[in-house]
Amino acid sequence: MNRRQFLKWTGFVTVSTVGPTLLVGCNSSDDDAVLALTPSLPCKFPQSIASGDPAANSIMLWTRVVPSDADDVISAKAADIAVRLVISSSDQSGLLGSNKPLAGVMTHEVLLSAKADWDHTIRHKVEGLNPATTYFYQFIAGNSTSRVGRFKTAPALDADVNKLRFAYLSCQDWSINHWAGFTALASEELDFVVHLGDYIYETVGEDFQKGAVEAAHTAIKLPDGPFKNGKDGARFANTTGDYRTLYKQYRSDARLQAVHERFAMIAIWDDHEFSDDCWGDSTTYDNGSFDAKTGKADNKHETERRRSANQAWFEFMPADVKFDITDKGFQNIRLYRDFRFGKLLHLVMTDQRLYRADHVIPEAAAGSSVGSRYMVPTAVLAGAEAQKMAAAKPSGDELALVSILGKTQRDWWQNTMKASTATWKLWGNEVSLLKMCVNGKSLTAAPKDFQTEIILNADQWDGYNAERKALMQFLSSNQIKNVVAITGDIHSFYAGQVYDDYASGKPVMIDLVTAGISSDSFYSYFVKAVSDKSFAAVQPLVFTSEAAAEGIAIQMISAGVAMQAGIIDLTNTAAIAAAVKGAIASGKLPAAAVTPTASLSVTAVNTFNETLAGNMGTLIGGQIAALAAAGRSVAAQTLYGMIAQQLASAMGITTAQVPAAEVVKRLNPFSNQTAGTAPAVNNPWIKYADTDAQGFTVVELTSAGMKAEFRKIAPLQGSVAPQKVVSSIKTITVKAGSLDLTITD
Repeated sequence: MNRRQFLKWTGFVTVSTVGPTLLVGCNSSDDDAVLALTPSLPCKFPQSIASGDPAANSIMLWTRVVPSDADDVISAKAADIAVRLVISSSDQSGLLGSNKPLAGVMTHEVLLSAKADWDHTIRHKVEGLNPATTYFYQFIAGNSTSRVGRFKTAPALDADVNKLRFAYLSCQDWSINHWAGFTALASEELDFVVHLGDYIYETVGEDFQKGAVEAAHTAIKLPDGPFKNGKDGARFANTTGDYRTLYKQYRSDARLQAVHERFAMIAIWDDHEFSDDCWGDSTTYDNGSFDAKTGKADNKHETERRRSANQAWFEFMPADVKFDITDKGFQNIRLYRDFRFGKLLHLVMTDQRLYRADHVIPEAAAGSSVGSRYMVPTAVLAGAEAQKMAAAKPSGDELALVSILGKTQRDWWQNTMKASTATWKLWGNEVSLLKMCVNGKSLTAAPKDFQTEIILNADQWDGYNAERKALMQFLSSNQIKNVVAITGDIHSFYAGQVYDDYASGKPVMIDLVTAGISSDSFYSYFVKAVSDKSFAAVQPLVFTSEAAAEGIAIQMISAGVAMQAGIIDLTNTAAIAAAVKGAIASGKLPAAAVTPTASLSVTAVNTFNETLAGNMGTLIGGQIAALAAAGRSVAAQTLYGMIAQQLASAMGITTAQVPAAEVVKRLNPFSNQTAGTAPAVNNPWIKYADTDAQGFTVVELTSAGMKAEFRKIAPLQGSVAPQKVVSSIKTITVKAGSLDLTITD
């Protein structure tokens, strides 16, 4: 393949090799044409610079240059601009992030062209670099210089590496919270950074984007973006210009720029780089179609919009990937790829959107996203998956209709994992592999549909269980060890073990999920959901408060009185109310025991963490016990006394002799009141959960073990980012050869 063919095949990527002779890379059919280009006006680099995909001998470098009087975000109408790239291997740390010219002898220089057709961006690959070496680089247009950037190449493939240190992050919504987390990230000593997707959000003005946001972020205006619904409200990116606008606006933040200037980034996308909860070129803004007679369903396909999203990602992310603008399909870009860092690390990055099959239960079949992508009964999901697998089996790939990766990428993943000789195999994985369910059998007051095991999020691997099992069983049968997924998407921190079969299997690998660096938390979404009156019965699974805990105590008292009156059907609210009224009238129950206390706090307390990774109801029971002990709630005191009396009677002792611990166990509304046993943990494989968090994760990797630090960042203070950015650190340690997790503060 000659050089001109290579350039045409990769779109507008240019390539040069470090050597004794100055090489010229260009994007036109005439390799000398770029030499005639000179910026007629002073220029600027409004999105600064970036590097990506570090290999042992190469790097991808990026910038965008426009005339100095052009708008930073609106695409400039200027002609192509000649730009010079200079690279130095000498220590230029004092110049890092400044516009001062690089000094000393240059390792490499090359003349490039910022093409108007590509929004004046440059993506240039430099080959022939030395392994495990720190380089500094700068772009120059006329007399204008970009900031000085830095990157580090990967160690040689056969190198014995003592330690690697990197960070990973995801979910950076311009319109939520603050971006000071990037300042903290930029101050770290790292070899590289991994971005797991949702680098942009395709919508502006959504309800979830109308919360608190720092004053530093002005509202985004899409040049073409239509309304999602009707003639007002949220808009969404629809054209190449829209998606370019988002990247340019996001990259105008100096704190994100600082991260790109300091570290090479290895990036993949998730859904919001195109459309929320997307699959292929299909969107889920509406429920799509479903034919009950044939069972066929579909969502709206937006091929041109998908292609626009692909192009903008390719233009603005410094990734060494293949893109063909002449390909008229939507799979005209390949993002999945792998990276080697000596003998220590093999990093495997997958694309979990472009080749994904439709959600196992279509939205139109369920009537909404609830029952399709969210809050789906496990049995219903499994049944639908089995039907699709049976339908696809004659094709030779029974996973074809229930796959996230698609067969080609799945085969590549398996072959790559099996062939890897690295100590650690890390999987850059967009959506969590950990099963996240709630067993609603303990929720006797909940709607009947919720009194079963429910999958919380079927847009992640829980909704594609068969393929997850196939991948995990492949790792198990081939005895592939030290596999850890680094994951984003779900706006929470999680650490846990991934099973080859969650129903009856064993752990095979680890999943470490990082929170969104600036996004609504997973907890906040569920708070909004259960605040609806129809979901009031499941509200205690998500949050409580002093007032809410007292309300549960009143419900438990009422149920106890009703059962003593011989009422068996505890869904008969009228009968329960009558029994309570009778008990009060007869003097058996003080009226204050079923009367809310006005002075109790209504501040929400997160119970979602223990619902997902602990014993349901422990916090609620503790709150009732504390209210009773402090004498702040007659209801709490009454319930405590009723349970103590029942235990004393059963044990043949006085109430004063009843151990307090036995009473507290039964204050948990989900406990077995006879035995005092708490409900089984919903997800025993989840060892840590923080569902109400923003942050990023820093990893230190050695041949002996992996240490991941979940860096939780402090929330917005009014409209200002906090001065102390990192509020807490949770450390997850995994020893090589082990699937055990050690969790420390």
